[in-house]
Amino acid sequence: FTGTDVYQRTFNPQEYLKEFYNLSDSNNQPNTFLINNLKSLHKMFSLDGLKGDTLIDIGCGPTIYQLLSACENFQEIFASDYTDQNRRELEKWLRKEPGAFDWSPVVQYVCELEGNR
Repeated sequence: FTGTDVYQRTFNPQEYLKEFYNLSDSNNQPNTFLINNLKSLHKMFSLDGLKGDTLIDIGCGPTIYQLLSACENFQEIFASDYTDQNRRELEKWLRKEPGAFDWSPVVQYVCELEGNR
């Protein structure tokens, strides 16, 4: 594992997102890792009784995929991360700033899993 100071200085969230959080890879093959995770999260958050007032994701990185299927089940969702660059990447997405990662294909996929609700 990398020490916290090195991780804080060198982790590149944009490269990480580009590599692991597109629905298809550079050869246009399905990203089965992400797709299976999205299906598992959908299944988990579809269980009766899995809901509440607050969901807290500690160590979310620069990602939101893990929270999408939880949106209908929790009043508030908090996402936190250790590194400044991961939090900045999420803020860019929230503010719809140029260069922010485009989560819309992943969001659309989750909506399709959920019957477009």
